[in-house]
Amino acid sequence: MRLDIRYRMHFRYSEPVRESQNEIRVRPRDDETQRVVSFRLTTDPPTRVISAFDYWGTAVCQLGVRTAHTSLELLAETSVDTSARPAPPPEGAVAALSDRGFRSQHFEFLELSQHVAWQTGDGVAERAAAAAQGARSVPELLAAVVAEVRSALRYESGATDIGVPLGALLAGGGGVCQDFAHLAIGMLRSIGVPARYVSGYLFAADETAAADETAAAVSVQTHAWIEAAVPGAGWHPLDPTNGGPVGERHVVIGCGRDYGDVPPVRGVFMGGATAGVEAEVVIGRLPATDPQPETSSRSRPRTLAHGPPATPRPHQQQQQQQ
Repeated sequence: MRLDIRYRMHFRYSEPVRESQNEIRVRPRDDETQRVVSFRLTTDPPTRVISAFDYWGTAVCQLGVRTAHTSLELLAETSVDTSARPAPPPEGAVAALSDRGFRSQHFEFLELSQHVAWQTGDGVAERAAAAAQGARSVPELLAAVVAEVRSALRYESGATDIGVPLGALLAGGGGVCQDFAHLAIGMLRSIGVPARYVSGYLFAADETAAADETAAAVSVQTHAWIEAAVPGAGWHPLDPTNGGPVGERHVVIGCGRDYGDVPPVRGVFMGGATAGVEAEVVIGRLPATDPQPETSSRSRPRTLAHGPPATPRPHQQQQQQQ
């Protein structure tokens, strides 16, 4: 399936800011089930865009505006071909999760992280263990935990912000796709299953339901789901928000330990202004055509060395789009 994706973000500042520096993670990745046909990121004010890959393998566009400005508009335009993902493996011994080599290979996705942390008594590990009890294979265990997440949370747009503890999610009983993903990851890690957060797009008018087959285009926000490591079979995707399979309507941007590793935008600006943001993603289906070369904004990207993001200087304000 060929999908045309337009992601527009518009930051407005209450007064002129002297400088802004941003990292943008919106370009889909290339893998065995999806291929980027074209990608372009344009900015207003115009500025140079430099491309790199972060530690997790996600494409990052880095840009800065040094002149005084009261707004920053970003438009990412992508065409991507997607195909069906492999069916879940029928087997995968639960005992293999304890293998020392397997755990060492996936250790980063077994530990607590910024947005995936649990503690004794908050219900996360307890509910996961109860759901997984009696599972005869890893795929069966995964299905049971995802079902438990869906029974614990109801989809409620705007119910939470990024950073809500997992125990508070369980107590509140509502959340959005990031919350479903974080809770599922926390439950799986608590019982020894490596799990990672996936940021991307979903071609569906409703994150909790299947897409309308007749729809030509839909207006959405970015979506989140998870992948769990199955011994002997690699990473297996699951979508806790809608409970359905992850297929050709899902477009992966990148993966990480949690949302903090793959936010669409992370940046800082200098000045005392307050910032507001409008964001929208429009996805449409396109008829298959001959591939066009990938393009980028205003200059040929060059690869940068990996490294941690710069620490904000005094009087800098952080801006982040969820």
